[in-house]
Amino acid sequence: MILIHFAKEIVSLEKKILIVDDETDLLEVLVDLFNLSGWTTEVAENGLIGMQKIESFKPNVILSDINMPDMDGVEFLKQIYHTGIEIPVIFLSGFRDLDKMTKAWTYCAYDFLDKPTKDEELLSMADSALRYGVEYVKSARKRFYNYKVKNKD
Repeated sequence: MILIHFAKEIVSLEKKILIVDDETDLLEVLVDLFNLSGWTTEVAENGLIGMQKIESFKPNVILSDINMPDMDGVEFLKQIYHTGIEIPVIFLSGFRDLDKMTKAWTYCAYDFLDKPTKDEELLSMADSALRYGVEYVKSARKRFYNYKVKNKD
């Protein structure tokens, strides 16, 4: 649990992460890493299952692969965006696809990490997303909305 001090109020954030990836071996490794670091974890093998888990698990952070069957990471993020849920999504991917990354930024992705990544970097990014992610997503949504309004043809 992380305690954050806002003016005269202390807010505690439960460390809950949903990990979405079609590589089951990697899921096991990530679950162990996050559990040992004090996180409560839930897993999904693709974006379709991930959408179901969001409602039941209520994560504070999502870590997702980009390239997956059934529903890839970008479509998963797009679905989250359209539901209005404000959860920071970190993408972890073995290949950088500039087109997919650009689309993901459009739907308020929090950040991208390459596979493989160092445990410390991954945990640090998740902690950052827990602390600042919701505000980031709110701000990104507002910027995207203002951009769409200004650029109507």
